Amino acid sequence: MRTTTVPRRFNIVFDFDGTLLPMQPWDSEQELLAVWLQGRRLPAWRRLYCRLVMEGDRRGWLKSGFKRHYLGFLRGSPRELLDRVAERLAARISPEDRGALHELAGRGHRLILASCGTADLSERVLASCGVLPCFEAVLANRFHFAQDRISGLRLEVPSGQAKLHLMRSRGLDPADTVSVGDGATDLPLWEWSAVPVVMDRSGALRARFARRSYHFVSGTPGVPELLRRLGG
Repeated sequence: MRTTTVPRRFNIVFDFDGTLLPMQPWDSEQELLAVWLQGRRLPAWRRLYCRLVMEGDRRGWLKSGFKRHYLGFLRGSPRELLDRVAERLAARISPEDRGALHELAGRGHRLILASCGTADLSERVLASCGVLPCFEAVLANRFHFAQDRISGLRLEVPSGQAKLHLMRSRGLDPADTVSVGDGATDLPLWEWSAVPVVMDRSGALRARFARRSYHFVSGTPGVPELLRRLGG
């Protein structure tokens, strides 16, 4: 009698900026600042200050200090600004990438977004792409609002270690967990999970992590392809 092999079900933890969302050239938070800056009457020094913050964050110079500057610029901005920026960002996520997320969810995998970015942006982008229902949870930092304007920022996921702590607190088994990311804040999850996956859209990260036993994909469709090879 022929036996049926049951496909393996994984927990798949995705990063957002640089992973699900390609950088072109800004990530979602930097893009939010760029749109905030457009058409705004500001002294030249303040415009330059904002551009330096954006570039400093892109290059990884500001580390955890970025969020203080980020909120300093955005405090008082209308909620509608997030909707506008999310629509722009959603255009970066290709139909093929969206289809891969639907495929993973349809095959019974458990998808979680864990990001050190802003949940108010990532949720809107995923909703605009029609893939938000694929995710069990979106774990990231969230704005506070007062009278529909940004009034503060709750740092729920300030670091890569915080992402790892959240996954442990949700009871994920590292043996069944796939972590998909593209940078330094993903290192704790990569080292913890059984299947660490580097999203290497440009091909530049393979040499950087060549000494580590990581898997590499060039886009989101590479994730279901990899999991099929692993029995999922």
